[in-house]
Amino acid sequence: MSATDRVIAARAALILDQPFFGVLALQLTLVSDTTCETAWTNGRTLGFNPAFVDTLTAEQLTALIAHEVLHCACGHPWRRDGRDPDRWNQACDYAINSVVRDAGFILPDGALMDAAYDGRHAEYIFDRLPQPKPQQPGAQPGAQPGAQPGAQPGAQPGAQPGNPQGEVRDAPADTDPDALSESDWKEITTQAQAMARGTLTAGATRGIDALKRPIVDWRSALRRFLQSIAMADYTWTRPNTRYLASGLFLPSMRSDACGTIVVAIDTSGSIDTVLLSQFESELRSIVDELKPRSVHVIYCDSSVCGAAEFGPDDSIDLVPCGGGGTRFAPVFDHVDSEQIDPVALVYMTDLDGPMPDAAPAYPVLWASTAGYDRGVPFGEVIPLV
Repeated sequence: MSATDRVIAARAALILDQPFFGVLALQLTLVSDTTCETAWTNGRTLGFNPAFVDTLTAEQLTALIAHEVLHCACGHPWRRDGRDPDRWNQACDYAINSVVRDAGFILPDGALMDAAYDGRHAEYIFDRLPQPKPQQPGAQPGAQPGAQPGAQPGAQPGAQPGNPQGEVRDAPADTDPDALSESDWKEITTQAQAMARGTLTAGATRGIDALKRPIVDWRSALRRFLQSIAMADYTWTRPNTRYLASGLFLPSMRSDACGTIVVAIDTSGSIDTVLLSQFESELRSIVDELKPRSVHVIYCDSSVCGAAEFGPDDSIDLVPCGGGGTRFAPVFDHVDSEQIDPVALVYMTDLDGPMPDAAPAYPVLWASTAGYDRGVPFGEVIPLV
């Protein structure tokens, strides 16, 4: 049987045994490609080296196809956005391998997996992968010394030559109206999941659902939230003169800088240094633009363990302390006891803890490191992913 016939047979087996992956595999055009080391996909094509296919068992071949089509289902060919291609391949593999495993496929030796990345988008993982070490004299081009954290023994990073799981390539830039787009793949993936209901394991279903969650540009969402607060910032210290004659004491709209902003940081261990650094950088940029009267930063685990106040011209530095359990009420109690009158409060947390009994009088934005809404009783949630 030729390599192409074996790939066709493996795809047919997926349709019968794993219809979710089989339906997705039917969307890709099969291409024999002797120029690649193993296999690849770009959202339209499943390319494979016949010599490589001939080294695989039937089970390994179905796992390879499932792995490649899951890249398409997650939109990976459309989302590299200028990132280093090798590290992007690593990040994409880390994102999907646990799902492939949980679906019952046997992953090859060297498959990249880390429980810390389960349910995380490739963009999140990419930011946390170590930078490649400088190439040693005499090393072959593209060689990466050492295995990546979380890899199984013998793992090779990314799309290195011989990677047994193939690679994900960028989607073609042409405008072929018949070609599947990222949005097309999202729709097909949802339909395939509905068709395959009852055949996917619970673990695979949870993983697919996590990877299907929309990617939110949390930086833009944070900026929009605080900008809208600044524009709607009222003050009681300068009454609205339009209504004083009628005996109504109402606040007026501020015409100068934004009022006080409170930023709460959950220090229970749910926030890694990469995300904290990104959040700090974005917060500095927004504060520089809005020029709030002051920014109060509160660090809290099960109780408030630190606080700092920054003026409109100060550079905000986030230096967490603590590290115990998680409770949210102490932050709001601290705001009340210190008589801070914020126009808004932004809480960076994984949302894993008991919530306050009542909502405060000011707007609250939960910046969730868990990546989704865990049922907060008030406020708005943006996922930090």
